Amino acid sequence: MARFTLTRDIKFFEGISRELVDAVITTAVVLYKLVIEESKTNLYGESLNKTFFQGVNCNAIIQRDGTQSNYEGFGPDTAQTVEFRFNRFSLEDAGFYPEVGDIIYHNDAYFEVDNVNEDQLIGGRTGNEEKFSIVCSTFMTRRSAIQTEMRIV
Repeated sequence: MARFTLTRDIKFFEGISRELVDAVITTAVVLYKLVIEESKTNLYGESLNKTFFQGVNCNAIIQRDGTQSNYEGFGPDTAQTVEFRFNRFSLEDAGFYPEVGDIIYHNDAYFEVDNVNEDQLIGGRTGNEEKFSIVCSTFMTRRSAIQTEMRIV
């Protein structure tokens, strides 16, 4: 247990984190929550028609890998992995918690959440109030997979 981390220290870290993400970096993204009840699945647990709630605007710190192009007979396919880092308190204010399967819109592309980490602690404490960041590992998804544009046949 940490001896020298007080509640006011945690509030100080929260204020600095909010200011850094929301006022200095200000990289806006839109978060879409998956509606599991309305997304019908097949025998294998896959869903061809996913439904999402209305998007929520939020700021994030973004770490992206380079894009990769694959050529497999039907033209180029672009792939990219991106890590979105959110201030937990800002997401709580927006009433949003990212989960696997949710979609993040950024830089004219859609990214599906692959993993969510919330293990960055302050001062070695283990309580929930000491966690102040949420890190989402994502991969670029096709627009046709989330049906944001009409398919051309």
